[in-house]
Amino acid sequence: MKRIAIFLSILLIVVFVGCSSQRVKPSTNIIFNSYEQYFIDSVLQVGLENEALFTLLGDLKPMSSLVTFNYPIANNDSTKNSSSKILDRAIHGKYLDRLQTVVNAINKSNIPDLQLILIPYQTPQKKSRILQLSVVRKSSLDSLLKAKEEFFGQFGLVPGTDPNVVVSTIECSDRFERWRGYGYLFGYPDYAVDFFVNAFLETESTGKFVERSAFRIPTYSMPEAGNFVYTYPKGHTPTAEVDSVIYHKGVRILDNYKTMRNKYLNSDSTVQSYKLLQDYYKSSVKRK
Repeated sequence: MKRIAIFLSILLIVVFVGCSSQRVKPSTNIIFNSYEQYFIDSVLQVGLENEALFTLLGDLKPMSSLVTFNYPIANNDSTKNSSSKILDRAIHGKYLDRLQTVVNAINKSNIPDLQLILIPYQTPQKKSRILQLSVVRKSSLDSLLKAKEEFFGQFGLVPGTDPNVVVSTIECSDRFERWRGYGYLFGYPDYAVDFFVNAFLETESTGKFVERSAFRIPTYSMPEAGNFVYTYPKGHTPTAEVDSVIYHKGVRILDNYKTMRNKYLNSDSTVQSYKLLQDYYKSSVKRK
């Protein structure tokens, strides 16, 4: 993991802005070059060993974050808002080239029912544009859009909509709709999503922070604390019908990954993550 952290800290000088997304199209019979293979294996290992596991190897979360990119290419000069010339290739080209290598690797990935998406955050951070690389389980997303059509339908989002469109729409929505939309996409239970949104409404009205507790599901990197986390009202008791079901389903997915992981270790203890996932889904098809 140390090698991965160093790699990501160099490459993932993270992000870009806007209400659009990099188009990600799965392709077949395309071979990664050595850099692309290392990049894909690295980001997928980060996901498998954290909360994205529950999207990559299960249907507990329709979407999970993988890594974030941050590039100093944002326009922070309001006098240039109407200009078509914002960036200087001599200064900013190296950042766009790095982003291009990321997009090329993403576009070559092809894992059944999973789609990697690169979404620019709507709001820039001074000179930085931030993009979030996430993974979406398309079948789970379709089920969510149907189950929560009273919410997602207002945006014209229905089952079968491209994940890039869904997430970009939520990213560029009103902040409360954005929080609710992301809560559903990240697999939090309804009561936790309601609490999260209402707590911010209350804080905005009263200026006081709303006390809360956290429910945690263990992951490979954090077996005790867990980094699949959602919050609920202080004093609320988690229930067997909702929270325990999520917890035990998460533990089963984690145990499955632990069983598979050692079969895909490299000599430097990194994981052949892409091969692990492809083999898993090939075997799943054979079992059906």
